[in-house]
Amino acid sequence: MSKEQQLINKIKNKYLLLRGIEITLFALGVACMVFAITHYFVSPAIAWTAALITGVTTVATLFFRLNLYGFTESRITTYLNHHYPQLEASTDLLLNNDPLSTLQHLQKSTVYQKLQSIENTIRFPHRLLLASLVLVTGILAGYVAMQLKSNHSAAGSVRENTLGGDADNKENPVITALSKTTVTVTPPAYTQKATITSSSLSLKVIEGSTVKWNFTFDGPPPRLSMIFSGKDSVQFKTPSGNSFTYQRTFTENGFYQYVWKDQSGAAHPSDYYPIEIIKDEAPRIAVDHLAQFVELKLTDRLVIDLKATLSDDFGLSDSHIIATVSKGSGESVKFREETLRFTSPSVITGKVQQATRAMDLLKLGLEPGDELYFYIEAMDNKTPLANKARTETFFIALQDTASYEMVEDAGLGVDLMPEYFRSQRQIIMDSEKLLEDRKAKKISKEDFNSKSNELGYDQKVLRLRYGQFMGEEAESGIGIQSAPPDEDHDEKIEDVAKKFGHTHDTENEHNLVADKKSIAPAEKQHDHDHTEKEGDEKNPMAAFMHNHDSEEEATFFQQSVKTKLKAALTLMWDAELYLRMYQPDKSLPYQYKILKLLKEISNDSRVYVHRSGFDAPPLKEEKRLSGDLAEVKNSFNSNKSTTAISYPAIREALTTIESLLLKKNPVLTSSEQTILQKAGNELAGVAIAQPVVYIKSLSALKSILTNEVAPENRKASLITIRNSFWKVLPPEATSPSATRNTLHPFDQQFLKQLEKGKP
Repeated sequence: MSKEQQLINKIKNKYLLLRGIEITLFALGVACMVFAITHYFVSPAIAWTAALITGVTTVATLFFRLNLYGFTESRITTYLNHHYPQLEASTDLLLNNDPLSTLQHLQKSTVYQKLQSIENTIRFPHRLLLASLVLVTGILAGYVAMQLKSNHSAAGSVRENTLGGDADNKENPVITALSKTTVTVTPPAYTQKATITSSSLSLKVIEGSTVKWNFTFDGPPPRLSMIFSGKDSVQFKTPSGNSFTYQRTFTENGFYQYVWKDQSGAAHPSDYYPIEIIKDEAPRIAVDHLAQFVELKLTDRLVIDLKATLSDDFGLSDSHIIATVSKGSGESVKFREETLRFTSPSVITGKVQQATRAMDLLKLGLEPGDELYFYIEAMDNKTPLANKARTETFFIALQDTASYEMVEDAGLGVDLMPEYFRSQRQIIMDSEKLLEDRKAKKISKEDFNSKSNELGYDQKVLRLRYGQFMGEEAESGIGIQSAPPDEDHDEKIEDVAKKFGHTHDTENEHNLVADKKSIAPAEKQHDHDHTEKEGDEKNPMAAFMHNHDSEEEATFFQQSVKTKLKAALTLMWDAELYLRMYQPDKSLPYQYKILKLLKEISNDSRVYVHRSGFDAPPLKEEKRLSGDLAEVKNSFNSNKSTTAISYPAIREALTTIESLLLKKNPVLTSSEQTILQKAGNELAGVAIAQPVVYIKSLSALKSILTNEVAPENRKASLITIRNSFWKVLPPEATSPSATRNTLHPFDQQFLKQLEKGKP
């Protein structure tokens, strides 16, 4: 059994023990009453039997009525989730033995630590007071019945009157004493928590709760005051009878103490009691099954099914979606912001809600190339100012496959992005049209095969054009080829690409490569020595190409662009293959991938930043044009080091405590009391933020200063105070310094020899 399950089992056993005591008291009380009644009228044996049967019946009835049969730990976790909001409704994780995620492990550890801290303060519903009253009544009834039966009724009446007379003759004490103290905690109305009345003076309340104290005294009413966090003092007004009442609303941690003075003027200070505030947490929003960045095509379903789980510790009041539509690009970008409501449910209430909305991108006005940014905002029902929470921003982009931008590199005076993409798009369109004609039976098989073969040739032309940018050698049939040397040097070579390809697929379109001479003299076309003659112009692109002794590296592009271009060329082989095999339907998937890669290549040089709205903080009108530069820090002030010592009184008190602990019977002098008093003031300032941690030390320090601690317990109290003082002090930063060795060289050699001699 894990430690978490052991803790839950311990709490369950505590509850069962509480209910067991309650059932036992009820059974004994009822049995005593039955015994008293039956004993008065019948014999003692019958009375004992009736009492035993009644007791067993009462136990069985209460056992099944309280549903203790088959009681499990899950009922305990359900009770803790409903009555202790600091456990964040996650106590069930402590019983989960299944593999958990990282977030669940973190939440499980946090809940376990919180449950350990509140274990001793957990209160279960019970009726012990009523059960005790029933038992006492039954015992008294049995006693009276036995006395009445054994003695005369007159003697029994005298004893009964004597019992009543003792209570009536009880005199109120003349000396003033505090007889009863009650605390009533009223949580804020929006939490819908019930008012709790208790005699415990340690407070753990919800933020914004109203606490009401009631002090009842025996004797003349004294002068009563309360001190909050060691600085805020409240003097009680004239009491109503012998009772004082005072109420206050709390929003921050702290501690308090009450002091009353009797008629002689002697002060009676109480112990320190912590005030721990349970903060109202902001709502939690979880978006289900939606990535933060989503990119859609026009052919996709342009409806975003938004599902969000909204939760809050005390209840939600509202939630909505803030959506921003971005249109345009560059400096002409425009934004439009809208507030959208959830469709289900229409009103957000309760502690947990499953909210949904179908966001139609077309109805929001998105067009190809536009983007949608949105986030969800939720508010709880806290008053007067609600807590707000929002999610991260989600991005929905609608692809624009119809428009492409030509980008020139700033350092390259050549257009690297020719408009070849229309050729690939045209091949796709022609392939789709060819498939539609075959489906509609508008084309014969021979024409279909012929056109598919022509499209394969167009794909080949496009592949060879892009191959030139990768340093690939040209194939015959593409561009103008130099004729082999023969007798007829005046014959011109036919350009096959012009005959079968598209008109815009020229070899030197957009000045990407050096112009080739279509017709050259025979003596210049056949230079078998491959030497550059005098007067020939150098290649103008040589200055811009990366020739690293390899044709594969001879490219205008960066490495990422080169990789994508290689992938596109590989896919072009597959697309051409299926077109040659008269299967355009199998070629189309490769053509779509080619078009996508070419679009990414065309946009690789684009550098842009998404623009989003900015809400400037509100200006304080009282500081405008005032010329106040007190909060303006320059570089000199920001680098100025502070040498002030933190908590000087506590540091001095630590020295005093160490000297007192060296004594056998430590007794504080007036100067030592002053030092400890100053240190106590500094400790009180720290205890405001963490009252539970330092209240015990504050109480011990007060007891020592007022000589309320026995001499044999004084050292233990000083040690407790010293430990708290050390906790308060911040850790000192260690300065780098050279280590000093105090050992003599002979000592070092001796230690080495001892190490060698070890087995």
